[in-house]
Amino acid sequence: MRRLVVTTALAGLVLAGLVLTGCAQRPTDSGGFGTEPPITGPVSVSSLPPPPSKLSPHAKEVLAQAKRDGVRTIGLTVSTEPGKVDEVAAAMDRIGGTVEATDAAIGYVRVTVPVELAEKVTSVGGISRVDVDEPLSNIDPTP
Repeated sequence: MRRLVVTTALAGLVLAGLVLTGCAQRPTDSGGFGTEPPITGPVSVSSLPPPPSKLSPHAKEVLAQAKRDGVRTIGLTVSTEPGKVDEVAAAMDRIGGTVEATDAAIGYVRVTVPVELAEKVTSVGGISRVDVDEPLSNIDPTP
């Protein structure tokens, strides 16, 4: 019985040594680990990818078309971060928009703004997404 305990303890030590040896990385000739070059200076904010746009690609197209067509105001559907509906609605008033509807339960603000200010809406704090509020087609579904 003693021999079995010693053998098991020795096997555990050997296994632990093998695991530790296999997990260690050896430095490359370039001074770093693996294939990536070592970081030699501070990381700047400009090297980070830009945050995703709050304006959908479709909304950008509709907005560009509205500018080309000479439309003066455009309706936007604004999705807000939780608890930010009142702040966003107040900010819309300050930048020259007309708040038409809000719903704090779902984080929603519908606003009409001058077309030239539509891009500025996306910079307001507390907004997670902005889309152009387009009318639905009224096609009669009757065959």
